[in-house]
Amino acid sequence: MPRLTKSLTLSLLQARETTMGFFRPILNRHGLTEQQWRIIRVLIERRTVDFQQLADVTCILPPSMTGILTRMQRDGLILKLRPENDQRKVFITLTAEGQDLYETVSPEIEQRYHDIEMQLSHEHLEQLMALLEEVKQLQVGAEQGEGTK
Repeated sequence: MPRLTKSLTLSLLQARETTMGFFRPILNRHGLTEQQWRIIRVLIERRTVDFQQLADVTCILPPSMTGILTRMQRDGLILKLRPENDQRKVFITLTAEGQDLYETVSPEIEQRYHDIEMQLSHEHLEQLMALLEEVKQLQVGAEQGEGTK
């Protein structure tokens, strides 16, 4: 096992905490959690998403997603839609109020991204994003030594 100072997972978590420090005050000021903002961002891009797909894309476990969506629906930010031909499916979409909230918050978020880019440099930020995309494509499983000691 690598030394603690060379831990990939710990470094990724610490980097996440540092970057979220740029955004948490904005989200808090608007009464949003990080998870709610992730959901809003996905729904802005994809308009309507099925429950499981939304959970997967936002990295929120389905049991947690249920509670988050219930609160967002109560607050008028999202609608849950059920197709008539399959009542087991649930699709999520933003309400006009949810879209308005995105329009209010996103310029502040964009400014913070600009602040990060100014500190890190455009080139380094692009490199970081490309590397993170590569990490997300890594395959986990038996062929990588799963189950071996």
